[in-house]
Amino acid sequence: MRRLLIDTDTGSDDVWALIAALRAVDEVKVEAITVVCGNVPLDLCVKNALIAVDVAGTYAPPVYRGMARPLVRPKLFTADYVHGKDGLSDLNLPYPPLSEAKGHAMDAIIDTVMQNPGEIEIVTLGPLTNLAMAYLKEPRIAENVKKVYIMGATGMDQGNATPAAEFNVYVDAEAAKIVLDSGMDATWVTWDVCRGDTAITPGDIAYLRGLHSRVADFCVDCTAGLRAYEKKKYGDESYGVIDSVNMMAVVYPEVMGPVYDAYCDIETKAEMTYGYFSIDKQRQLHRESNAKICQQVNSKLYKERLFKLFA
Repeated sequence: MRRLLIDTDTGSDDVWALIAALRAVDEVKVEAITVVCGNVPLDLCVKNALIAVDVAGTYAPPVYRGMARPLVRPKLFTADYVHGKDGLSDLNLPYPPLSEAKGHAMDAIIDTVMQNPGEIEIVTLGPLTNLAMAYLKEPRIAENVKKVYIMGATGMDQGNATPAAEFNVYVDAEAAKIVLDSGMDATWVTWDVCRGDTAITPGDIAYLRGLHSRVADFCVDCTAGLRAYEKKKYGDESYGVIDSVNMMAVVYPEVMGPVYDAYCDIETKAEMTYGYFSIDKQRQLHRESNAKICQQVNSKLYKERLFKLFA
């Protein structure tokens, strides 16, 4: 059984990803969930992670509170304009009957990896602040983690936070650069790769409603704000639930398409291009690869596997 640690800034798409991983009981075991600020402030991210565990209805891994702000920048850039003030389309749900675990997410990452060398795969769904802090405190995690899968950056398109940058990298580019340069065996499943035909269509919504499943209904409800945001911005009835694409590509390797090696870098100095993720696929800079980049995902398999877990 593969063993995951999931790091999340729990907005509505993160919730889909968490629920899917927790319900994929024949494929993976989630050893811990670590929570970082991002889509909304940390308190709400922790609450939403606990809600996801409760809705999944399988088992309850420990949920650890992590970093409440980026490493360097004093102000958190959130996406509540996308996910709602509560991160879940303003459902304003009560606190679930679960409690967060004692201890800091940074230490939970270190302890989980170092106590299980070569066994733990980390899946990041938000800014990389927790993972960067863990690495700075215990650099040996880089050689003891089995694999890291990162939903972040863009490969061929402009960003969704600024023209230059994708949200997860933009929130804390310094942390992302630390992780990128750490030597961890990391595959980046970029934001633009997670879009396109993976978008949830009106037909998909009808199918999920037709399951008459508490889980499926909740997942549709909690992304209503995301759906409305994308319709207003792009004029499209379909919407991307990005983090769930990354999770399905991790849980079911057949969902992930070809991966290539590249030398990558992240801009942390220039304001206009802060968070820009540079990919040197052709090694024009004559530097060794420091990242793996996923080129595409199988959209059909993504939906098939995901919707089955929500039934």
